[in-house]
Amino acid sequence: METAASERTRFTLLVLAGGILALLLSHHPAILSGLRLVQGDEGDVRFNHYVLEHGWRFVSGDPAHARFWDPPMFHPEPNIAAYSDVLLGVAPFYWVWRALGLNADLSWQAWALSMAVLNYAAAVWLLKRGFGLRAGPAVVGALLFTAGAPRINQLNHPQLEGQFFSLLAVGAVLALTRPETDRRRGVAWAGLLVGAFVAQLYAGFYWGWFLFFFLLLAFLAGLAFPDTRGRLLTALRLHLPALVGFGVVGLALLVPLVLHSRQAIGSVGLRSFSEVSHMVPRIWSWFYVGQDSWLYGWTNAFSKFQRMPMAWEHRLGLGFVTPILAGIGLWQARSRPAVRVLLVVTVATLIVASRYAGGVTPWWLVFHGVPGAAAIRALARIGVWLLVPASVGLALFLQQRLQAGRTALAVGLGALCLLEQGLSGPVYDRFESRADVDAVASRLGPPSACGSFFYAPTSGEAQEWKYQLDAVWASLERGTPTVNGYSGNYPQGWKLEDNRRFDAKDAARQDAALENWMRSRRLEPATVCRIEVPARR
Repeated sequence: METAASERTRFTLLVLAGGILALLLSHHPAILSGLRLVQGDEGDVRFNHYVLEHGWRFVSGDPAHARFWDPPMFHPEPNIAAYSDVLLGVAPFYWVWRALGLNADLSWQAWALSMAVLNYAAAVWLLKRGFGLRAGPAVVGALLFTAGAPRINQLNHPQLEGQFFSLLAVGAVLALTRPETDRRRGVAWAGLLVGAFVAQLYAGFYWGWFLFFFLLLAFLAGLAFPDTRGRLLTALRLHLPALVGFGVVGLALLVPLVLHSRQAIGSVGLRSFSEVSHMVPRIWSWFYVGQDSWLYGWTNAFSKFQRMPMAWEHRLGLGFVTPILAGIGLWQARSRPAVRVLLVVTVATLIVASRYAGGVTPWWLVFHGVPGAAAIRALARIGVWLLVPASVGLALFLQQRLQAGRTALAVGLGALCLLEQGLSGPVYDRFESRADVDAVASRLGPPSACGSFFYAPTSGEAQEWKYQLDAVWASLERGTPTVNGYSGNYPQGWKLEDNRRFDAKDAARQDAALENWMRSRRLEPATVCRIEVPARR
């Protein structure tokens, strides 16, 4: 008993130490600034924060946010929430901090840290319970999953932070395909699989769809090998009633999301493949870590990287040692059915999701042939998903070295792999950002004074999207709807993307666009207050 208790204590301490390191690796700029600095820029970060805060205002009974699907921007367009991710799967982890009394800005920081903690905890669980790895390798693998360079390079898109539901779903699949899982025990695992899938879709479409796509690939790969085919079909027959039952419930839960998404598609349409092609990974994308890498920032000057379109979306590299060790780990453990399937899925993904010389892009077939793929615009984000096999592969490699008695080598290589993930990305000062919002809000009277407003700065140094979000947040603070807006899509007829009013040409263009919008939406001009003042920055 003492030995078992000691092992549990050591495991707990190791996991806690790994969790602290995961937070420092992924969020050191925010933590070391005393939460003054927010990671990312003032675009997508503040938009996703607005989505979470709008959800909180909805559940807490704010009259200005009484309709969840109709946040008060792009006024008076309905169903704006469906134009982008609604984040409902991860919103409760923001709401809890608001309920505890933290203000909106601190709640955002706490939510971001919570996402890292949940990703890390889910990864430890999957690696230890799902793949049967020792504590040390599982912790290192979980660190890679949580703080891997592809993920940190995407912190400017916070909708991609919460991926832990996917790991729960993968763990459930592993449990369901084990021979010792009988029908009674399979009920809980089937419920976890469906529940995690639904929650991941509500958390963000990209991870929900990628989960579906990778499970589809895994199913096909499982059918390809005789030893996995039998286990897969046996598990399917055994657990099919539970899967169907929970599946029906899951589909019912997804009905609101599907209906509102279809309504949004009817308004703005689907994307063409030409919009996707710039964000299909090139071969060199898998090696690109970007200018903010501690060890490899100097490689950013390479011509191959400089010529990439939308280069910030192509930073998918894990360093140079990490992918090699992860690949060796998966290959050497390929006799294990789950690892072999994972290896095949990984290779297939790399092949299908890459763009080759001459513009050859196998993903075109997926885009036009697999349901939902046409909604995936930034395909390069699939590189963050590949942290799943990378973390499994690295953990397997380290365990193989430990079993061979080469502890010092395992510790050294594990530390090097984690160091390769080190990044110090862009940040902004939350107090400066809040002051900009307050400057706009101060120009608004009480909600009864204006039916809505439109903010058009007459001078400033920032991009137009920053000013749009200043207006959106000012709207939230004062309870007045705004014609300004920011989202993954724009309503039909809304031609006010650039709200800067810096000269006569801008003013003429803007006046015409605003007049057309008011006419098409039957807004009385007298009810739309216009804030035309110099921006604070």
